[in-house]
Amino acid sequence: MNEEELLDLGLGERLRRIREDRGLSSAELASRSGVPEDRIAAIEASRAVPAVGELVKLGGPLRVSVGHFFQRAIPERRIELVRAAARWTVLPQSEAARTLNYRYQSLSYQLTDKLMSPFLVEIPPDPGSEAPASSHDGEEFLFVLLGELEVRVGGETHRLSPGDSIYFDSRLEHALRAVEGTSVRILACIAERPRPDAENPIRRAYA
Repeated sequence: MNEEELLDLGLGERLRRIREDRGLSSAELASRSGVPEDRIAAIEASRAVPAVGELVKLGGPLRVSVGHFFQRAIPERRIELVRAAARWTVLPQSEAARTLNYRYQSLSYQLTDKLMSPFLVEIPPDPGSEAPASSHDGEEFLFVLLGELEVRVGGETHRLSPGDSIYFDSRLEHALRAVEGTSVRILACIAERPRPDAENPIRRAYA
């Protein structure tokens, strides 16, 4: 999906409706999520396309998963097929993404209340600057498909080669970068705790 297609999905309007359903102001959501208030305003006004990481952070205090921002109706079956051409490719927007100039594609973004959010991540050769660390709720699994990857997590540094994997608590500060002057491609899965229907505003926000 390109940026125009993402804007057509109305993610900003969905974010606003869920936020208002939760009774939160944009300032309160900014304080709880760590996403700047002006950034939230730009997303809600459809002046900016949110990054996957931003939706993860915003979904925490709203108690919804990334899929809720894409959902148009409550699915009857828990099956989601994403063709290669329909992957959600997100341009670098976070500090870490801009520093490393990486891109990532969401491999599942419509199914809600799922335990995993899988992504195909591509990191270009190391630009020579250290990647900013980040942290968020949940757990994370990385599997290296191509290149040499350096993972800093919880004060430890690990080097992974194709076929290697690592699983860690995402609340630990972590950062990724390519090494050896080559590009890196990884499969990344973020696991989140499911939200009970009683705490899920999606059924009211999109009724």
